[in-house]
Amino acid sequence: MTLRAKLLATYIGLTVAGVAVFSIFSSWQIKSYLDRRAESALTAHVEAVSALVRGGELPADSLANHEMTIRRMARSLNLRLTFIRGDGLVLFDSDIPLDSLTVVENHLHRPEIEGSRSGGFGVNRRESATVHEEFLYAATMVVRETPHGADTVYVRVARPFSDIQALDRQIQIIIWAIGVLSVIIIAFVSSRASRRITRPILEIASAARAIREGELSRRIPVTTKDEIGTLASSINDMAGKLGNDIIQLKKLERVRSEFLGNVSHELRTPIFSLQGFLETLLDGAVDDPAVNRDFLEKAHKHAGRLNALLNDLIEISRIESGEMKMSFRFMPVADLLREVSDEMAPAAAKKNIRLTVDTGECTDDKVYADRERLKQVMINLLDNAIKYTEDGGSITVSARREGTGAVSVEVADTGTGIPGQHLGRIFERFYRVDKDRSRDVGGTGLGLAIVKHIVEAHGGAIRVESIVGKGSRFMFTLRR
Repeated sequence: MTLRAKLLATYIGLTVAGVAVFSIFSSWQIKSYLDRRAESALTAHVEAVSALVRGGELPADSLANHEMTIRRMARSLNLRLTFIRGDGLVLFDSDIPLDSLTVVENHLHRPEIEGSRSGGFGVNRRESATVHEEFLYAATMVVRETPHGADTVYVRVARPFSDIQALDRQIQIIIWAIGVLSVIIIAFVSSRASRRITRPILEIASAARAIREGELSRRIPVTTKDEIGTLASSINDMAGKLGNDIIQLKKLERVRSEFLGNVSHELRTPIFSLQGFLETLLDGAVDDPAVNRDFLEKAHKHAGRLNALLNDLIEISRIESGEMKMSFRFMPVADLLREVSDEMAPAAAKKNIRLTVDTGECTDDKVYADRERLKQVMINLLDNAIKYTEDGGSITVSARREGTGAVSVEVADTGTGIPGQHLGRIFERFYRVDKDRSRDVGGTGLGLAIVKHIVEAHGGAIRVESIVGKGSRFMFTLRR
């Protein structure tokens, strides 16, 4: 059974049950109401007739003289009027001829008569033993003073219960007809409503199947702000996130493949070189003073390069995996810049490069940073600047305030510069502008990637400006 059919069956079932309960309850209420109204009406009729008897307009001792009047009154009111003497003898009955009253049973012990005698008013519903029809009876006792003493007469009014039942049946028919009509209307409305409810659910199910099968661009139209609209929006968001995740995973897979390829390539070169030099030495060159030292120095150089590459690989792996812990403290930025410059000064002096530090107004400023990691950033930037600056050039390390809460650190050189098409990728792992020269000067291709990660871990961003033949400027900011 489809969802729509289940919803429709549920709606109709609940509606039929509700209508049935309502109809039964209403019928019971109406029947009780009609009974009360009939009793109330009979009570009023009894009181009206007893008032005529009490006032003498219908004297109990001469009812036969008023036979036609009493019978017309009974017919007009659709009532049965009975007058009963105090000893139970029936004096008059509008449904029985006068000459037949002699065979009518004594009514003294009829329930309504006994009730009127004990409480002044009696009501009873039963089948008449005289006319064999069900009646609702109401009776009252009238005591009238006469010259011969007190005279007691019971006035009884009865209405055929078939009249009340007929009215009750008419009302029942109306109630059940309304109920059936309500079921039909509600079934029609439920059908339309279930279609409106199930259509978006079916669309959601279809979209979910498509997403499960890999169609992550599939989206569900959101036309409402109710729970179904919220569900559709959530599935759309989930599909978007899954799509982004898959794109990211593919990107990571591509980066991983490139990284493994780059690592393999970078490791292969020094390993093959070491292997070649060592094989040459083992083949006899170790005993040749003309080449053995040269080969050993070259092997040592490649071993050093291999060691630096492995150290950088370990470092960037620790950074990207989150294993590298930062220890942030407030520290004087000028002191660190001067300390790093002093350490790098001998390397700059070998190329006759003038290395200066300019901290300006930041002489006493403190920045919030990890001292060792920030020192690593500065060493990498200065090492690159020295490698790519020609003999006789200059490098300037400077610090400037940026607003009220930051310090900008800059390393500027007069080196070869970086072509514009490479500026957006120089912070990628193993990316080299000039691969041959980079290997000649001993770069691993990971230094700037490490710099970028450390600066970002400090909440900053590193950027570069460069003009080919005039030099480069690397800049980043730190909180103070």
